[in-house]
Amino acid sequence: METTALLQHFRSPPPGKLFCVHGDPGVFRLSLVAAGHVLLSGVPVTLVDGSNRFDLYGLAEFARRTAGGRCTPEELLRNIFVSRAFTCYQMEAVITERLLAFVRTKQSPVVLIFGLLDTFYDEQAPLFEVRGALERSITALQQLRAEGISVLVASTDLRPACTARAGLFPRLAAAMDRVYRMDQEVIQRKRTEGRMLSGRR
Repeated sequence: METTALLQHFRSPPPGKLFCVHGDPGVFRLSLVAAGHVLLSGVPVTLVDGSNRFDLYGLAEFARRTAGGRCTPEELLRNIFVSRAFTCYQMEAVITERLLAFVRTKQSPVVLIFGLLDTFYDEQAPLFEVRGALERSITALQQLRAEGISVLVASTDLRPACTARAGLFPRLAAAMDRVYRMDQEVIQRKRTEGRMLSGRR
């Protein structure tokens, strides 16, 4: 996956899209870079964090390096709203009951969701309940898209202990407009090959 392609496609018009990026843990940093560019344009961003991956300091450092005096890290961080979910029931409730009303109130046309399925892999929640929760969450995400809200779902490639839950990610991916896979080793290898081809070291 070319990271620049994801950033360009996600930030480009028209609004109202469902994107998913998955792979190694670098997906969260990449997603925050995308959010940072949106924030620099003065647009509020909402983040639903189901994997405890929100990096406050990383986003502040992005602002220091990239803002070019347009705003301070404090001003940038003031426009990102974070909600954390620790169970699949909390994740479903945030997405299906609260998210749309919240982004309308905050006029936040961009939503990031970290680790949407992380809590769904917890075997304490019965599989039939988890499947139902995922379908309801997908319906809510499609409603967000219909209202012009762009959603970026970031997920690591976890292997659930229960093989029956392995079908959850393909179902989520099938509901997305675009799905990107991030493999940091492949990206690094391509960069190295590019430097060699251009004669750079």
